[in-house]
Parts: sequence; C-alpha cells; structure tokens
Amino acid sequence: MSAATSVDLAIEGGRVVDPASGRDEVGTVAVADGRIARPGPAVRTIDASGLLVVPGLVDLHTHVYTGVSHYGVEADRHCLARGVTTAVDTGSAGGRTFPGFRRSVIDVVRTRVLAFLHIAVQGMISPVVGELEDIRWASVEECVARAREHPDVIVGVKVRLGYQMVGQDAEPALHLAREAADELELPLMVHVIDMPLPIPRLLESMHAGDVVTHCFHGEPLGTILDGDGRVFRECFDARDRGVVFDIGHGVGSFAFRVARAALEQGFAPQTISSDIHAYNVAGPVYDQVTTLSKLLYLGMPLEDVIAATTAAPARTLRRDGDLGSLAEGREADVTVLELVSGEHRLDDAAGESVVAEDVLVPRWVVRAGDPLEIA
Repeated sequence: MSAATSVDLAIEGGRVVDPASGRDEVGTVAVADGRIARPGPAVRTIDASGLLVVPGLVDLHTHVYTGVSHYGVEADRHCLARGVTTAVDTGSAGGRTFPGFRRSVIDVVRTRVLAFLHIAVQGMISPVVGELEDIRWASVEECVARAREHPDVIVGVKVRLGYQMVGQDAEPALHLAREAADELELPLMVHVIDMPLPIPRLLESMHAGDVVTHCFHGEPLGTILDGDGRVFRECFDARDRGVVFDIGHGVGSFAFRVARAALEQGFAPQTISSDIHAYNVAGPVYDQVTTLSKLLYLGMPLEDVIAATTAAPARTLRRDGDLGSLAEGREADVTVLELVSGEHRLDDAAGESVVAEDVLVPRWVVRAGDPLEIA
C-alpha cells in the first residue's frame, strides 16, 4: 500500500459546513498546491476544534474602488482580513472608469474582486450629483463593450434607482440597464432604496437570476412591505421564478423591523451581503460576518446563513463551478469562523439596537491556499 500523499495545509477538527455539497460534519479540510485536496500528512496544520470551517465567504455587495469612488474601502483590509475571499463590487465603476479599477485594485489585491458594472459610464464617483440624474451618463454601448473586454471579472450590470441617483423617474435608467444586461446575458442588480417606483412594478422587469439588493431597507419608497406590513405577493412570485433578494446592509439599507416581518412571513433573503463602504465600515456594518450575525440573531438557521454567503452568491454569479464550495479540486478559499457566545450589541441602519447571544467572528481565512490568521 502506498503512503498517503502529503498536503500543504490541513484544517483539522472543525465543524465543516459546505452547503453546496451538503457536507456538515466534524472533519478535515486539506489544501495542496492552492487547491482543496484529499486529506493526508500535512506540512502545516490548523487546529479548528470548536470552530466552523466553511467555504471562503462571498460578499455579493461591496464597494472597493479606493481612490476614485467616494464609497471605496480597501478590499484586503476590510474583506479578506475579515474572512471574505471574494468581494463583489457593485457599480463603483462604469464603462469609462473600469479599466482603472482593474489596474489599481482588481489585479493588485489578494482578495478576489468581481464586479457588477454600472450602466452609468462614470460609476459611483461622487455624492455631489446623482450618477443618472442626467440620463445621458448612461450608455448601453459602453457598458456592453467593457463587459465583453473583461468577462473574467465583470459578472453583471448595476443600476441604482433611488431618487437621489435618477431623479423622480426611474424608468429610463431601468430600461437602459435592462437592455445592457439582456445583451450581455448577465444578471441585473437593482438598488431599490428610495426608488420612485413601486416594487411590484420593478419586478415586472426582473428576470430569473437578477438581484434586488437592499431588500430589507426601512424607507417608505421601494419597500417590499405593503401598507399593512405584508410582503407584496409579487415579491414571493418573483422569488419563485428565480429573482434573488439580497440584503445589501449599507449605511441606510437594513432595518430589523422589516427583516423580522419578512422572515415571519416566510420571506428569507437568498443572499446576505454587507454593502461595505467608506460610510459604514466604522458602523453599523463593520464587516460581512457582523451582517451574517444579524440574520442569525433574527432566527435564520446557521446552515442557511452560511449558504447565503457561499453557495447562493456563487450561483447568482454563475461561478458555482469554482466558488462557494469545499469540493476537492476547487481553488482553496476557506474561512474559519467562531460562534462566540455572550452579549453582543448589533445595530441596524434604521436606529434599532439589539443584544445577540451569539455572533460569528473570523479566525482564519485561506485565499488560494495561502492562510492568514485573523487577530
């Protein structure tokens, strides 16, 4: 009998939760040559006893175009060093500004960065003027051309339909973003907070695989709740046909009261994302794991919370063949979490604070086989 093949790294003794494969057991995750491997004698081991070992976290809504977008934060500091191996920037760059984003961020940082390209050519560079208050900034032609130049990292089209960004008529921006997404055959992500368009009307234009982000915001415009506090039937129908409802916490886009109402009615988010950016990184968001902890506090099962930041966003990105799983042969992106008990204050974006008994804290992250201990 031949000796077992050695591996570079073995993460041993943790509870391995891999929703994509249905794996949930105490076991070992091994890494060799930067990929998930069959366990064997290891050059280095990490004792994960009492910890959770999960696929590298995917944050479906971030803003990491530092130096150009006013929203930008450093991906490696605020994503990778907090357990997120894949950060999806949603609209910080448009067709004109994306090449710089790729050169200065995507191709430089250790974090894997993917992007939804803004239908506005400039992206989200300044709060001085809404990026589509003048619809002439929108270009289907430039969006499509740029996305076709960078198919390895551009995963969809983004549009923000808040009145601050588009004025009082959201339809022109929506139609142009829809046209670009359809031509590219990529998902469309729509920011709905403060949208001067009822959610049921928006959902008529949303297709399977498209993303409604900020789904649990607490503002009166663009809400998923009707006047009686019930989730619109159209939201259930859209979810059933494949539209993805994403958290996108942000600085003003997540309210415990809306989340409670939705969850009580059986309307859970398919994906959990932080919308981390310069205006919320010091609170109330802090990081992706804090956002996950808020949904855990609200009663989402741990396995569902993990799925909503691993397997589910990987499917949404159409990258479930290489992201969001610990299957053997995949690039070795792994996150090790601790479920810490105690009394932990959690704040939403609408002024409500709660005390949670358990929160998730990152302890290790492995990106492409390279481990990083998190203090």
